[in-house]
Amino acid sequence: MQEHIRLFNIAIVEDEPVLREELAFQLRQFGHSVDTFASAGQFYRHLAVSRVAVTILDIGLPDEDGLSICRHLRAHDKQMGIVFVTARSQRQDRLQGLEGGADAYLVKPVDLDELILTLNRLRDRFDGAGDTKTAGCNATTGDWQLNLDTAGLIAPNGSRAALTLNELQLMRLLHARAPLPCSPTELGLAMGILPDEFDKHRIEVVISRLRTKIVRITGMNIPIRAHRGQGYSLSDDSRTESRV
Repeated sequence: MQEHIRLFNIAIVEDEPVLREELAFQLRQFGHSVDTFASAGQFYRHLAVSRVAVTILDIGLPDEDGLSICRHLRAHDKQMGIVFVTARSQRQDRLQGLEGGADAYLVKPVDLDELILTLNRLRDRFDGAGDTKTAGCNATTGDWQLNLDTAGLIAPNGSRAALTLNELQLMRLLHARAPLPCSPTELGLAMGILPDEFDKHRIEVVISRLRTKIVRITGMNIPIRAHRGQGYSLSDDSRTESRV
């Protein structure tokens, strides 16, 4: 196919190595950036530190089925493209996938042209994301805006930074609570970290990386303040920001 398509950061979640790598190879030939994962756990760890535009999902995975992953992704990210590529061809499976928030449901062996056309349809959503109004945004007193529809953070100078799923959930809670602090445990729960898996260092790492990324992209310091013994808060005074 010669038709131009927008290039995406794509995640393929597929437990069959040959199928996974073959599909990744084909998509890379079109210029896409592709990361591959054999399980939901691997995929979620990637989402904690990286932004994914489109996820291609199998249903039968070893640790969590693709339908459950789809529902989780759609509940936390309205913008992400989600495409099932699976051997399950039953009508009920297809309906469950689409009801769970998938943009398309393709049956193996997937027709590459059909997959590329599906990605092409998703292009309009991403191309129009920059025009999204602030109806889905919450603003702090420092005019930092969080757009829940596009999973983006808008700095006071107008610069925009795409957030990972963990960063989005963390910022959503901080915005809702501002200017009061959120405890590390609360932030962990917001990011889907179960109490028995909680590690304060994980929160510190996410915040540290987020600070570095926002400075790099926007040229501004995001006003996340650390409060000893209490947690973190959003403030409009970045000059008094306390680093971890």
